[in-house]
Amino acid sequence: YRLALLCALMMVLRNVDGFLSSNFYTQKLMARRVKHHVAANIPLHIMLEHGSNLYLRRSYDDNSDEELFSALLSDKSKTQITSTSPISSLDTSAEYAHLANVTSPSPSIKPEEIVPLIMIALKNNDAPDRDAGLKLVWEFATDTTQYVFRNNRTEFIESCHETADEFPTSFYGVAMNGQSWTIESKLNRVGGESGWIATQVIKTISSDGRMRRWQWELRKNKRPPCLGCWKIESIGSSDRNGDFEARDRGNGWSD
Repeated sequence: YRLALLCALMMVLRNVDGFLSSNFYTQKLMARRVKHHVAANIPLHIMLEHGSNLYLRRSYDDNSDEELFSALLSDKSKTQITSTSPISSLDTSAEYAHLANVTSPSPSIKPEEIVPLIMIALKNNDAPDRDAGLKLVWEFATDTTQYVFRNNRTEFIESCHETADEFPTSFYGVAMNGQSWTIESKLNRVGGESGWIATQVIKTISSDGRMRRWQWELRKNKRPPCLGCWKIESIGSSDRNGDFEARDRGNGWSD
């Protein structure tokens, strides 16, 4: 009798455990789809404004990952973000006039156009609205930069302003407050026209008259989102003599 009762109890517990496990798995999938739905319907600029990245916070731990990823890309392509280009209201030269409506990366934007686009936008950072130039930089930044700032655009913008205000010869100091900038070299596309890495050098004069040179590294997206778009991987500074490699600095190197 005791053995039969024990067997019956074990069967009940097994059924309950199976039901709970099944229910938990179903709820987990539902939660993932709800989060996916929410993320896909919130404009990107609002998500970034609040320092949130719902896409990165979603878990990928079951066999439906590919299906969800495909759906995510499909929904993102349908989301319309209305914004104004930071250089739309400026009297730009005919050479760059076609960039007036640019608000985000696109496969149609050539790598040769990115440096002047960003420099013009930063020089007029608050046109047509506050920090429009820095917001454009954020859009063109690769995942490397965005990861450093934990995908928080607000934190990125605050850091740029702090750096620009404290260090006149920093990149954001010269780009936003400097006297001038000039492109020194043609775009160097590593590996020829089919290459996905490119570099270019510019020269700047800071607000207090000091010179710096900057080497831009651009990279072409080889996967979605924004497949085929060129973005900014890094911007490296020279020393006060315009050299990118250390030489003849003696016992120290002052700004």
